[in-house]
Amino acid sequence: MSQKAHVTHLHGRSIPQLLVDLRLHYVVVSSSLTLLGLFWNNLEGVDWTYGALLMSVFCANLFGFMINDFYDSAYDVKELVKKKRNVFCSSTTRQLGKGIVYASLVLSLVFGGIVSPSAFLIIALFDVLAFSYSVPPIRLRSRLYWDWIFVFLWKGIIIFTGYFYFSGLRFPKNPFILGTSVIVLLSSLLNQIYNQLRDFQVDNVTNTNNSVQHLGYQKASTINRVLLFAFYTVSFGLCIFFGLYATMISILLNVSLYGIVNPKKAGTIIQWSTIWIGMLFLEHVMMSHGY
Repeated sequence: MSQKAHVTHLHGRSIPQLLVDLRLHYVVVSSSLTLLGLFWNNLEGVDWTYGALLMSVFCANLFGFMINDFYDSAYDVKELVKKKRNVFCSSTTRQLGKGIVYASLVLSLVFGGIVSPSAFLIIALFDVLAFSYSVPPIRLRSRLYWDWIFVFLWKGIIIFTGYFYFSGLRFPKNPFILGTSVIVLLSSLLNQIYNQLRDFQVDNVTNTNNSVQHLGYQKASTINRVLLFAFYTVSFGLCIFFGLYATMISILLNVSLYGIVNPKKAGTIIQWSTIWIGMLFLEHVMMSHGY
């Protein structure tokens, strides 16, 4: 094998493909919720320990995704696409995957301990939750509604970690903090339900248990529509309350896509909400600074 091939390939996969298979883009997006605390604090009050906090949450998220892939490998091996992606389904990358599991767990706790003893305990709780989601016999992801509840707990801990760094254990009374927390959590839950609806046939073939499989496609779709209505209503109401008119227009454009996009692909529209949720925070910060 040439030197160039050694550089661009690892355990039989190209490095870019390996990064995709490890779902690092999802890890980064999930970990970025820690930044909400920084926006709530008007981009102030940061020192070097904030970098350690971000690394701790990143490693904890990576541990959660990897431990899930490890225990899902027995199911993923039955389906070609998932088998190809899951590093634990291949003998050439299985040991690499195990190494990442152990390293991400240890590093999440080390970085959390660097921040503070309280941050260490929060990250430890996060790791326990990630473990409980995937590992039998608990395996929350296979229990009715618990896979959805897990999304609230998982994203909730990440959001709380960012808030706690700046504000401690004080309960937030600011309506913007409370409102945006609800919006982000609902967005995360809707994405989870959309993924389960999208993979309904595949999950049925591989005997993957989740809430959509338990409820059935039609009932789960109805719940999804109710949550979508709540999500856009809360988001629009928050924009009216704080006078965030640019974000309001973006929400209306997002909702209008439901009349344009093929109904079979309507579930993808919720993913566009990431754009205007980011706008919502930026517009609020600019208003707070008098721009």
